[in-house]
Amino acid sequence: MVGAPSKEPNWSNDMRHIDFIKDWYVYESNSLALAGAASSTDQVNIEADADFYLIKLGFFADIALAVQTDSSRVLPLVTVQLTDTGSGRQLFNDDMPIPVVFGWGELPYILPIPRLFKANSLLRIDYTNLTAATTYNIRLAFSGWKDFGKVYSTRQQRTG
Repeated sequence: MVGAPSKEPNWSNDMRHIDFIKDWYVYESNSLALAGAASSTDQVNIEADADFYLIKLGFFADIALAVQTDSSRVLPLVTVQLTDTGSGRQLFNDDMPIPVVFGWGELPYILPIPRLFKANSLLRIDYTNLTAATTYNIRLAFSGWKDFGKVYSTRQQRTG
């Protein structure tokens, strides 16, 4: 559209500096040594520098740090509930088994639409181990992009 404001990066006069508006990023949650029949809670602090758009979910699980191959991957009998504490919304209507909503690193679960988490908010993860005796180590990856648009706009207003 002619005359529309540009979302292009701002190049400084010497062409050696660029301000990125969006950048790829991954947040991680660790639930290490989640004992059988136990529950735990972790939280991911969305950093204050940018809003975060979640687009992919991945997980890795192991039992007692045992070596794994493709054929011996651990599918944890653990459920999770994700809560955006900024809005108070739970992302699932019920606790979900990890393999249902999280994929492997090379084949992550891709959300149907990006999920916005505002800067300075918290993502709470509630874990429940459904087994009686197995202790799992679980790592969840929340992959997406940081949107520095507000930071960029504020800087432009101050320097422009």
